[in-house]
Amino acid sequence: MINILVVGKYNDSIQRVKNFADALKEDINIAGVASDEKSAMEAVDSLNPQVVAITMDTGDSEMILIAKKIYMYKPEIIVVVYGDKLDNDTLKQLIGSGVKSVNNYPKEAKDFLKDIQQLIDEENTRLGYVNKNHNVLLTGSTVIGFYAPKAGVGTTTCAVNTGVELAKRGRKVILVDLDLEFGDAASFLDLKPKKTIADLCIDFDTQNISISDIDKYSALHSSGLYVIAAPKSPEYAEKVELSKIKSLIDTLKIYFEYVLIDFPDGLQSAQAELFNMVNRVYLVTSMQLTAIACDKHAMSILSVLGKKDNVYIIINRKDKQDIVKYKDIHNILKCKIIYSIPSDYKTAINALNRGIPVSTGFPHSTMAKAFENLAIYIDSKNTDLDIWDMSDREVAAAYSKLSHGVVINKNKAEKKKASRRNK
Repeated sequence: MINILVVGKYNDSIQRVKNFADALKEDINIAGVASDEKSAMEAVDSLNPQVVAITMDTGDSEMILIAKKIYMYKPEIIVVVYGDKLDNDTLKQLIGSGVKSVNNYPKEAKDFLKDIQQLIDEENTRLGYVNKNHNVLLTGSTVIGFYAPKAGVGTTTCAVNTGVELAKRGRKVILVDLDLEFGDAASFLDLKPKKTIADLCIDFDTQNISISDIDKYSALHSSGLYVIAAPKSPEYAEKVELSKIKSLIDTLKIYFEYVLIDFPDGLQSAQAELFNMVNRVYLVTSMQLTAIACDKHAMSILSVLGKKDNVYIIINRKDKQDIVKYKDIHNILKCKIIYSIPSDYKTAINALNRGIPVSTGFPHSTMAKAFENLAIYIDSKNTDLDIWDMSDREVAAAYSKLSHGVVINKNKAEKKKASRRNK
Protein backbone atom coordinates (compact mmCIF):
# COMPACT_ATOMS: atom_id res chain seq x y z
CA MET A 1 0.00 0.00 0.00
CA ILE A 2 1.39 3.37 -1.08
CA ASN A 3 0.53 6.30 1.21
CA ILE A 4 0.16 9.57 -0.69
CA LEU A 5 -0.28 13.12 0.54
CA VAL A 6 -1.99 15.35 -2.03
CA VAL A 7 -1.06 19.04 -2.01
CA GLY A 8 -2.82 21.67 -4.11
CA LYS A 9 -4.97 24.80 -4.10
CA TYR A 10 -7.73 23.69 -6.45
CA ASN A 11 -10.33 21.11 -5.51
CA ASP A 12 -10.86 19.82 -9.05
CA SER A 13 -7.12 19.07 -9.44
CA ILE A 14 -6.96 17.37 -6.07
CA GLN A 15 -10.03 15.31 -6.95
CA ARG A 16 -8.37 14.00 -10.11
CA VAL A 17 -5.63 12.41 -7.99
CA LYS A 18 -8.14 11.14 -5.44
CA ASN A 19 -10.11 9.48 -8.23
CA PHE A 20 -7.05 7.49 -9.23
CA ALA A 21 -6.65 6.31 -5.64
CA ASP A 22 -10.33 5.38 -5.37
CA ALA A 23 -9.96 3.17 -8.43
CA LEU A 24 -6.97 1.39 -6.86
CA LYS A 25 -7.90 1.12 -3.19
CA GLU A 26 -5.82 -2.02 -2.70
CA ASP A 27 -2.66 -0.26 -3.90
CA ILE A 28 -3.04 3.43 -3.01
CA ASN A 29 -4.15 5.24 0.13
CA ILE A 30 -4.68 9.01 0.30
CA ALA A 31 -3.13 9.78 3.68
CA GLY A 32 -4.25 13.41 3.64
CA VAL A 33 -4.78 16.62 1.70
CA ALA A 34 -3.12 20.02 2.20
CA SER A 35 -3.70 23.34 0.48
CA ASP A 36 -0.87 25.60 1.70
CA GLU A 37 2.70 25.54 3.00
CA LYS A 38 1.83 25.34 6.70
CA SER A 39 -0.69 22.51 6.40
CA ALA A 40 1.52 20.66 3.91
CA MET A 41 4.58 20.65 6.16
CA GLU A 42 2.50 19.66 9.20
CA ALA A 43 0.98 16.77 7.22
CA VAL A 44 4.39 15.65 5.96
CA ASP A 45 5.66 15.62 9.54
CA SER A 46 2.68 13.83 11.09
CA LEU A 47 1.59 11.47 8.31
CA ASN A 48 5.05 10.62 6.93
CA PRO A 49 3.77 9.69 3.45
CA GLN A 50 5.88 7.80 0.92
CA VAL A 51 4.82 10.14 -1.86
CA VAL A 52 3.69 13.76 -2.01
CA ALA A 53 1.66 14.51 -5.14
CA ILE A 54 1.53 18.25 -5.84
CA THR A 55 -1.11 19.58 -8.22
CA MET A 56 -0.32 23.00 -9.59
CA ASP A 57 -0.56 25.55 -12.39
CA THR A 58 2.08 27.80 -13.93
CA GLY A 59 3.42 30.48 -11.61
CA ASP A 60 2.32 28.80 -8.38
CA SER A 61 5.42 29.76 -6.38
CA GLU A 62 4.05 28.44 -3.07
CA MET A 63 3.86 24.89 -4.44
CA ILE A 64 7.48 25.19 -5.64
CA LEU A 65 8.52 26.31 -2.16
CA ILE A 66 6.67 23.35 -0.61
CA ALA A 67 8.50 20.94 -2.93
CA LYS A 68 11.86 22.46 -2.00
CA LYS A 69 11.16 22.33 1.75
CA ILE A 70 10.06 18.69 1.62
CA TYR A 71 13.18 17.80 -0.28
CA MET A 72 15.43 19.57 2.22
CA TYR A 73 13.81 18.30 5.41
CA LYS A 74 12.36 14.95 4.32
CA PRO A 75 14.55 13.81 1.42
CA GLU A 76 13.31 10.22 1.70
CA ILE A 77 9.84 11.33 0.54
CA ILE A 78 9.25 11.21 -3.21
CA VAL A 79 7.72 14.43 -4.56
CA VAL A 80 5.85 14.33 -7.88
CA VAL A 81 4.10 17.20 -9.62
CA TYR A 82 1.07 17.07 -11.90
CA GLY A 83 -0.08 20.03 -13.95
CA ASP A 84 -1.30 20.90 -17.41
CA LYS A 85 0.80 23.15 -19.65
CA LEU A 86 3.47 24.19 -17.12
CA ASP A 87 5.83 26.76 -18.65
CA ASN A 88 9.58 26.29 -18.98
CA ASP A 89 10.46 28.62 -16.10
CA THR A 90 8.19 26.71 -13.73
CA LEU A 91 9.64 23.39 -14.91
CA LYS A 92 13.18 24.71 -14.36
CA GLN A 93 12.37 25.79 -10.81
CA LEU A 94 10.73 22.45 -10.02
CA ILE A 95 13.73 20.51 -11.29
CA GLY A 96 15.97 22.53 -8.98
CA SER A 97 13.66 21.80 -6.05
CA GLY A 98 14.29 18.06 -5.85
CA VAL A 99 11.07 16.97 -7.58
CA LYS A 100 11.39 13.43 -8.91
CA SER A 101 8.82 13.73 -11.71
CA VAL A 102 6.81 16.45 -13.45
CA ASN A 103 3.99 15.20 -15.70
CA ASN A 104 0.61 15.94 -17.14
CA TYR A 105 -2.22 14.15 -15.37
CA PRO A 106 -2.35 10.48 -16.42
CA LYS A 107 -5.40 9.40 -18.36
CA GLU A 108 -5.93 6.21 -16.40
CA ALA A 109 -5.43 5.09 -12.81
CA LYS A 110 -3.17 2.22 -13.84
CA ASP A 111 -0.75 4.69 -15.48
CA PHE A 112 -0.73 6.77 -12.31
CA LEU A 113 0.13 3.70 -10.22
CA LYS A 114 2.78 2.55 -12.69
CA ASP A 115 4.57 5.91 -12.60
CA ILE A 116 4.49 6.13 -8.80
CA GLN A 117 5.62 2.53 -8.33
CA GLN A 118 8.53 3.01 -10.73
CA LEU A 119 9.76 6.04 -8.78
CA ILE A 120 9.50 4.11 -5.50
CA ASP A 121 11.42 1.16 -6.96
CA GLU A 122 14.18 3.45 -8.23
CA GLU A 123 14.43 5.15 -4.86
CA ASN A 124 14.58 1.83 -2.99
CA THR A 125 17.47 0.59 -5.14
CA ARG A 126 19.40 3.83 -5.08
CA LEU A 127 22.45 3.66 -2.84
CA GLY A 128 24.28 6.43 -1.09
CA TYR A 129 22.28 9.62 -0.72
CA VAL A 130 19.46 8.74 1.61
CA ASN A 131 19.88 6.29 4.47
CA LYS A 132 17.33 6.25 7.27
CA ASN A 133 20.07 5.24 9.70
CA HIS A 134 22.11 8.28 8.67
CA ASN A 135 21.55 11.99 8.88
CA VAL A 136 21.49 13.01 5.23
CA LEU A 137 22.69 16.52 6.07
CA LEU A 138 26.23 15.63 7.08
CA THR A 139 28.03 17.47 9.85
CA GLY A 140 31.25 17.32 7.88
CA SER A 141 32.61 16.26 4.52
CA THR A 142 36.15 15.68 3.30
CA VAL A 143 37.12 16.76 -0.21
CA ILE A 144 40.26 15.05 -1.50
CA GLY A 145 42.04 15.87 -4.73
CA PHE A 146 44.17 13.18 -6.38
CA TYR A 147 46.79 15.02 -8.39
CA ALA A 148 50.04 14.58 -10.27
CA PRO A 149 51.76 17.27 -12.34
CA LYS A 150 53.28 14.59 -14.57
CA ALA A 151 50.93 12.43 -16.65
CA GLY A 152 50.98 8.66 -16.49
CA VAL A 153 51.89 8.07 -12.84
CA GLY A 154 48.54 6.45 -11.95
CA THR A 155 46.42 9.22 -10.45
CA THR A 156 43.13 7.89 -11.81
CA THR A 157 43.99 4.35 -10.73
CA CYS A 158 44.52 5.61 -7.18
CA ALA A 159 41.40 7.79 -7.13
CA VAL A 160 39.05 5.17 -8.54
CA ASN A 161 40.24 2.23 -6.46
CA THR A 162 40.40 4.24 -3.23
CA GLY A 163 36.85 5.46 -3.90
CA VAL A 164 35.65 1.89 -4.37
CA GLU A 165 37.26 0.82 -1.09
CA LEU A 166 35.66 3.71 0.80
CA ALA A 167 32.27 2.82 -0.66
CA LYS A 168 32.75 -0.81 0.36
CA ARG A 169 33.26 0.44 3.91
CA GLY A 170 29.74 1.84 3.78
CA ARG A 171 30.73 5.47 3.23
CA LYS A 172 28.87 7.93 1.04
CA VAL A 173 31.46 8.71 -1.59
CA ILE A 174 31.47 10.29 -5.04
CA LEU A 175 34.28 10.71 -7.55
CA VAL A 176 34.31 13.76 -9.82
CA ASP A 177 36.47 13.41 -12.93
CA LEU A 178 37.87 16.88 -13.62
CA ASP A 179 40.27 15.78 -16.32
CA LEU A 180 37.89 17.55 -18.68
CA GLU A 181 39.68 16.79 -21.94
CA PHE A 182 40.75 13.16 -21.57
CA GLY A 183 39.28 11.91 -18.30
CA ASP A 184 38.52 8.20 -18.23
CA ALA A 185 37.61 7.39 -14.61
CA ALA A 186 34.27 5.90 -15.71
CA SER A 187 35.98 3.40 -18.01
CA PHE A 188 38.06 2.10 -15.09
CA LEU A 189 34.74 0.83 -13.67
CA ASP A 190 33.16 -0.18 -16.99
CA LEU A 191 30.56 2.55 -16.53
CA LYS A 192 28.91 4.03 -19.60
CA PRO A 193 27.22 7.17 -18.29
CA LYS A 194 24.66 8.83 -20.53
CA LYS A 195 25.35 12.18 -18.89
CA THR A 196 28.61 13.87 -17.92
CA ILE A 197 29.75 16.91 -15.96
CA ALA A 198 29.55 18.91 -19.20
CA ASP A 199 25.87 18.02 -19.62
CA LEU A 200 25.22 19.01 -16.01
CA CYS A 201 26.87 22.39 -16.47
CA ILE A 202 25.14 23.05 -19.79
CA ASP A 203 21.69 22.16 -18.52
CA PHE A 204 21.78 24.09 -15.23
CA ASP A 205 23.03 27.42 -14.06
CA THR A 206 25.08 27.80 -10.88
CA GLN A 207 22.17 28.37 -8.51
CA ASN A 208 20.05 25.51 -9.83
CA ILE A 209 22.42 22.57 -9.41
CA SER A 210 20.71 20.35 -6.83
CA ILE A 211 21.37 16.90 -5.40
CA SER A 212 18.50 15.58 -7.50
CA ASP A 213 20.28 16.75 -10.64
CA ILE A 214 23.51 15.16 -9.47
CA ASP A 215 21.66 11.89 -9.00
CA LYS A 216 20.54 12.02 -12.64
CA TYR A 217 23.90 13.08 -14.03
CA SER A 218 26.09 10.61 -12.15
CA ALA A 219 26.73 6.90 -12.66
CA LEU A 220 26.53 4.35 -9.87
CA HIS A 221 29.01 1.49 -9.57
CA SER A 222 28.03 -1.77 -7.90
CA SER A 223 30.40 -1.00 -5.00
CA GLY A 224 28.27 2.03 -4.10
CA LEU A 225 30.69 4.58 -5.58
CA TYR A 226 29.08 7.40 -7.55
CA VAL A 227 30.98 8.88 -10.49
CA ILE A 228 30.44 12.15 -12.31
CA ALA A 229 32.17 11.48 -15.59
CA ALA A 230 34.39 13.77 -17.64
CA PRO A 231 32.99 15.12 -20.94
CA LYS A 232 32.75 12.58 -23.73
CA SER A 233 34.79 14.76 -26.07
CA PRO A 234 37.51 17.39 -25.40
CA GLU A 235 35.61 20.21 -27.09
CA TYR A 236 33.01 20.13 -24.32
CA ALA A 237 35.62 20.98 -21.66
CA GLU A 238 35.03 24.71 -22.11
CA LYS A 239 31.40 24.23 -21.09
CA VAL A 240 32.49 23.32 -17.57
CA GLU A 241 32.93 26.69 -15.93
CA LEU A 242 34.86 27.12 -12.70
CA SER A 243 31.89 28.75 -10.95
CA LYS A 244 29.76 25.71 -11.71
CA ILE A 245 32.43 23.34 -10.43
CA LYS A 246 32.45 25.28 -7.16
CA SER A 247 28.67 25.09 -6.92
CA LEU A 248 28.78 21.37 -7.67
CA ILE A 249 31.39 20.66 -4.99
CA ASP A 250 29.46 22.75 -2.44
CA THR A 251 26.33 20.69 -3.12
CA LEU A 252 28.20 17.37 -2.94
CA LYS A 253 29.69 18.31 0.43
CA ILE A 254 26.19 18.40 1.93
CA TYR A 255 25.33 14.84 0.97
CA PHE A 256 28.59 12.89 0.75
CA GLU A 257 31.09 11.98 3.43
CA TYR A 258 33.88 11.94 0.86
CA VAL A 259 34.16 13.87 -2.38
CA LEU A 260 37.12 12.60 -4.42
CA ILE A 261 38.38 14.69 -7.32
CA ASP A 262 40.52 13.28 -10.09
CA PHE A 263 42.54 16.33 -11.12
CA PRO A 264 44.07 16.76 -14.56
CA ASP A 265 47.85 16.65 -14.79
CA GLY A 266 49.95 19.74 -15.38
CA LEU A 267 49.65 23.15 -13.76
CA GLN A 268 46.80 24.95 -15.52
CA SER A 269 45.77 28.37 -14.24
CA ALA A 270 42.33 27.15 -13.19
CA GLN A 271 43.89 24.55 -10.90
CA ALA A 272 44.85 27.21 -8.38
CA GLU A 273 41.15 27.72 -7.70
CA LEU A 274 40.48 23.99 -7.72
CA PHE A 275 43.13 23.36 -5.08
CA ASN A 276 41.33 25.81 -2.80
CA MET A 277 38.22 23.61 -2.91
CA VAL A 278 39.86 20.58 -1.31
CA ASN A 279 40.74 19.68 2.27
CA ARG A 280 43.60 17.42 1.21
CA VAL A 281 45.74 17.05 -1.90
CA TYR A 282 47.05 13.53 -2.47
CA LEU A 283 50.09 14.02 -4.68
CA VAL A 284 50.63 10.79 -6.60
CA THR A 285 54.19 10.17 -7.77
CA SER A 286 56.46 7.44 -8.98
CA MET A 287 60.01 7.03 -7.69
CA GLN A 288 61.46 8.31 -10.95
CA LEU A 289 63.54 11.48 -10.83
CA THR A 290 61.62 13.06 -13.73
CA ALA A 291 58.34 12.70 -11.82
CA ILE A 292 59.86 14.02 -8.59
CA ALA A 293 61.27 17.04 -10.42
CA CYS A 294 57.75 17.87 -11.65
CA ASP A 295 56.42 17.34 -8.13
CA LYS A 296 58.92 19.85 -6.76
CA HIS A 297 57.68 22.53 -9.16
CA ALA A 298 54.08 21.74 -8.23
CA MET A 299 54.92 21.98 -4.53
CA SER A 300 56.30 25.49 -5.01
CA ILE A 301 52.93 26.54 -6.48
CA LEU A 302 51.00 24.80 -3.73
CA SER A 303 53.15 26.54 -1.13
CA VAL A 304 52.33 29.94 -2.62
CA LEU A 305 48.64 28.98 -2.46
CA GLY A 306 49.01 28.10 1.21
CA LYS A 307 48.18 24.42 0.63
CA LYS A 308 51.56 22.87 1.45
CA ASP A 309 50.42 21.56 4.85
CA ASN A 310 47.47 19.86 3.16
CA VAL A 311 49.58 17.87 0.70
CA TYR A 312 50.25 14.16 1.29
CA ILE A 313 52.36 11.90 -0.90
CA ILE A 314 51.24 8.59 -2.38
CA ILE A 315 54.07 6.71 -4.02
CA ASN A 316 52.83 4.55 -6.88
CA ARG A 317 54.58 1.64 -8.60
CA LYS A 318 57.20 1.15 -5.92
CA ASP A 319 59.78 -1.41 -6.95
CA LYS A 320 62.60 -3.03 -5.01
CA GLN A 321 65.01 -1.96 -7.76
CA ASP A 322 64.24 1.74 -7.32
CA ILE A 323 67.33 3.84 -6.67
CA VAL A 324 65.32 6.69 -5.14
CA LYS A 325 64.28 6.06 -1.53
CA TYR A 326 61.50 7.34 0.70
CA LYS A 327 63.97 9.57 2.47
CA ASP A 328 64.96 11.25 -0.80
CA ILE A 329 61.35 12.06 -1.69
CA HIS A 330 60.71 13.30 1.84
CA ASN A 331 63.74 15.59 1.76
CA ILE A 332 62.95 16.98 -1.70
CA LEU A 333 59.19 17.52 -1.33
CA LYS A 334 59.11 18.02 2.46
CA CYS A 335 55.67 16.42 2.77
CA LYS A 336 54.30 13.45 4.63
CA ILE A 337 54.35 10.18 2.74
CA ILE A 338 51.22 8.22 3.61
CA TYR A 339 51.58 5.07 1.52
CA SER A 340 53.44 3.34 -1.29
CA ILE A 341 51.62 1.14 -3.77
CA PRO A 342 53.72 -1.73 -5.11
CA SER A 343 54.51 -2.01 -8.80
CA ASP A 344 52.25 -4.66 -10.36
CA TYR A 345 51.78 -3.84 -14.03
CA LYS A 346 49.98 -7.08 -14.87
CA THR A 347 47.32 -6.58 -12.19
CA ALA A 348 46.84 -2.91 -12.99
CA ILE A 349 46.50 -3.34 -16.75
CA ASN A 350 44.25 -6.39 -16.48
CA ALA A 351 41.93 -4.55 -14.10
CA LEU A 352 41.83 -1.53 -16.43
CA ASN A 353 41.18 -3.59 -19.56
CA ARG A 354 38.35 -5.45 -17.83
CA GLY A 355 36.88 -2.29 -16.35
CA ILE A 356 36.88 -3.59 -12.79
CA PRO A 357 38.41 -2.39 -9.51
CA VAL A 358 41.61 -4.10 -8.45
CA SER A 359 39.92 -5.49 -5.33
CA THR A 360 37.20 -7.10 -7.44
CA GLY A 361 39.38 -8.73 -10.05
CA PHE A 362 42.44 -9.40 -7.91
CA PRO A 363 41.32 -9.36 -4.27
CA HIS A 364 44.44 -11.10 -2.95
CA SER A 365 46.94 -8.87 -4.74
CA THR A 366 49.24 -6.47 -2.95
CA MET A 367 47.63 -3.62 -4.91
CA ALA A 368 44.20 -4.50 -3.55
CA LYS A 369 45.59 -4.44 -0.01
CA ALA A 370 47.22 -1.08 -0.72
CA PHE A 371 43.95 0.58 -1.76
CA GLU A 372 42.16 -0.99 1.19
CA ASN A 373 44.78 0.57 3.46
CA LEU A 374 44.42 3.96 1.80
CA ALA A 375 40.69 3.83 2.49
CA ILE A 376 41.42 2.91 6.12
CA TYR A 377 43.82 5.84 6.37
CA ILE A 378 41.29 8.31 4.93
CA ASP A 379 38.47 6.99 7.09
CA SER A 380 40.60 7.29 10.22
CA LYS A 381 40.88 11.07 9.65
CA ASN A 382 44.54 10.66 10.58
CA THR A 383 46.96 13.37 9.51
CA ASP A 384 50.00 12.39 11.61
CA LEU A 385 51.20 9.25 9.83
CA ASP A 386 54.41 9.68 7.84
CA ILE A 387 56.13 6.53 6.59
CA TRP A 388 59.28 8.07 5.14
CA ASP A 389 61.58 6.48 7.75
CA MET A 390 59.54 3.33 8.45
CA SER A 391 60.24 -0.22 7.35
CA ASP A 392 57.57 -2.21 5.49
CA ARG A 393 56.85 -4.10 8.70
CA GLU A 394 56.39 -0.87 10.64
CA VAL A 395 54.08 0.51 7.94
CA ALA A 396 51.97 -2.65 8.09
CA ALA A 397 51.79 -2.37 11.88
CA ALA A 398 50.76 1.30 11.69
CA TYR A 399 47.94 0.54 9.26
CA SER A 400 46.84 -2.38 11.38
CA LYS A 401 46.44 0.06 14.28
CA LEU A 402 44.44 2.45 12.10
CA SER A 403 42.13 -0.37 10.99
CA HIS A 404 41.40 -1.10 14.65
CA GLY A 405 40.72 2.54 15.46
CA VAL A 406 43.99 3.18 17.30
CA VAL A 407 45.06 6.82 17.19
CA ILE A 408 48.62 7.30 16.04
CA ASN A 409 50.30 9.67 18.47
CA LYS A 410 52.20 12.40 16.66
CA ASN A 411 54.51 13.17 19.59
CA LYS A 412 55.56 9.55 19.98
CA ALA A 413 56.19 9.27 16.26
CA GLU A 414 58.32 12.41 16.26
CA LYS A 415 60.35 11.19 19.26
CA LYS A 416 60.94 7.90 17.50
CA LYS A 417 62.18 9.68 14.37
CA ALA A 418 64.44 11.95 16.41
CA SER A 419 65.92 8.93 18.14
CA ARG A 420 66.71 7.37 14.78
CA ARG A 421 68.34 10.52 13.47
CA ASN A 422 70.63 10.65 16.53
CA LYS A 423 71.85 7.09 16.10
